[in-house]
Amino acid sequence: MARLRDGIDPLLASCLWGGMYVVSRAGFGLIPPVTLGALRVIIGGAALTLALGLAARRNPKLAMPDWTSADRWRAVALGGIVAATIITQFLGTALASAHDGALLTTITPVFVVLLAWMLLGERPRWAVVAGMVLALAGVAIVVAAETASPASRASNHATALLGDGLLVLSALCWALFTVVGAPLIRKHSALVAATSATRWSLLFMLPAAGIELALRNDWRALSLTPGAVAATLYLGLGATALAWFLWYRGIARMEAGVASIYFFAQPVVGGLLAGLFLHEALPTAFWLGGLVLAAGILIVAWTSSGVSTPAR
Repeated sequence: MARLRDGIDPLLASCLWGGMYVVSRAGFGLIPPVTLGALRVIIGGAALTLALGLAARRNPKLAMPDWTSADRWRAVALGGIVAATIITQFLGTALASAHDGALLTTITPVFVVLLAWMLLGERPRWAVVAGMVLALAGVAIVVAAETASPASRASNHATALLGDGLLVLSALCWALFTVVGAPLIRKHSALVAATSATRWSLLFMLPAAGIELALRNDWRALSLTPGAVAATLYLGLGATALAWFLWYRGIARMEAGVASIYFFAQPVVGGLLAGLFLHEALPTAFWLGGLVLAAGILIVAWTSSGVSTPAR
């Protein structure tokens, strides 16, 4: 049961990110992608800073962590990785089709396992590999069902190869964010690491958003309707501040490769929410794929232990 509880944090984070794709469908039509990403980081950074301040009242060490020079440079690098992840993710989602985004996003755990092995010495156990293959099979069933639907075939002709490439790059960047941030999380805390990375990402996100708006040469592109405000708040508070904290807290308790398996829940949750709120039909294959995915996650959760000593 303790192993299952450890997986709740990354699973909840993946659920929040699944909702992000449903919300983004409305958000991209009101606010340009990079600008929406910048607003997401501003709101998320403010929420994390507030949470860190409140936590520091109970634990003063959180307010003044023992940062080394290497820690500071790692935090700056995480900020750049965060910015690259969001920019490529939002631009890729705007250019590529929905099912392409769902499929390519699931590459992230594969990148995490490989990078964790290379950079952290976390060798994947057979149960992790088996669970990942099973979870990926479940996602493939869901995506195949979506691709075969009449609505998907009607919209698929506009898919851009550039968008697919950006989504793959975004998956790699998020894997880097997960693995590169692991030492900071385990040395300080998930809240400290997530807050620091979000703050530093503004150094990269704000200029990128300014360039996007300047190229559009039309500030009216920033349409702050009630729907846009609600979408931005969800992206900032739910999909950024809360989800990043939960994700990093999961990485603090288990190996990065193990936690990444829960990422496979994201496209399934997104499809389920699209069915509930956008009234999209959910075929039988969707439920079958969801069950296969759940089986893969349970295998990993049941057989995995906490963070182990890296193999050097």
